[in-house]
Amino acid sequence: MVLVIHGNDTGSSRNFYFEEKNKLIDPILLEGEGLTFDVFFQNAENKSLFGSEQMILVENFFTKNKSIATETKKIVEYINNNQNLAVIFWEPTELSKSSQTLLKNATVKTFSFPQVLFTFLDNLKPGNCEILIKLFHELKQTMEPELIFFMLVRQFRIMLGIDGVDKIDEIKRMAPWQLGKVQKQAGVFGGSKLKLLYQKLFEMDLSLKTGKIPYSLDRSIDFFLAGL
Repeated sequence: MVLVIHGNDTGSSRNFYFEEKNKLIDPILLEGEGLTFDVFFQNAENKSLFGSEQMILVENFFTKNKSIATETKKIVEYINNNQNLAVIFWEPTELSKSSQTLLKNATVKTFSFPQVLFTFLDNLKPGNCEILIKLFHELKQTMEPELIFFMLVRQFRIMLGIDGVDKIDEIKRMAPWQLGKVQKQAGVFGGSKLKLLYQKLFEMDLSLKTGKIPYSLDRSIDFFLAGL
């Protein structure tokens, strides 16, 4: 059995991965970044005390191995030629279609955010409160307010850091077209406005964590969006 767990909803995919991991007895844990064929082969050929094959868990194999394509290819070919191997891969983001099809007989489990979330984030602009509040309430039908708030904070953090010298991880992983879109979105706000709004989000988060938030999180997000 080969299972690939991925998706842009990292929290859900990670929880599912840990659920699967907790079902296993003494699995072999490997870090995918820099993983060589020799190391994988030695572990794959390892047998438990009872003579059975052990489950191998690999994290970050596809997303962090572009610089060692030869080793990656050898591991993939070995897995494809050994149908009895038991391997679970977990990736912190959504894989491309080509990466998803590299392992011929793998079961691929995808955890994705609803499309309306990205519509909501893309529409974060001054004077856009009516459509934003509508999208927010639509999102609440399928997502917890806490997760929506997390993504809201993340989007403003990305906008603030888009032109910075030290890029945060989210920005480093962006395609050029994504960078251009966020730069345009950040430019609509301007640096001073972005800093002020991010400070408000920080204060909301602090109030939420300390139990001092004056309204429900839903209502607080409504007020924040109305003030854009």
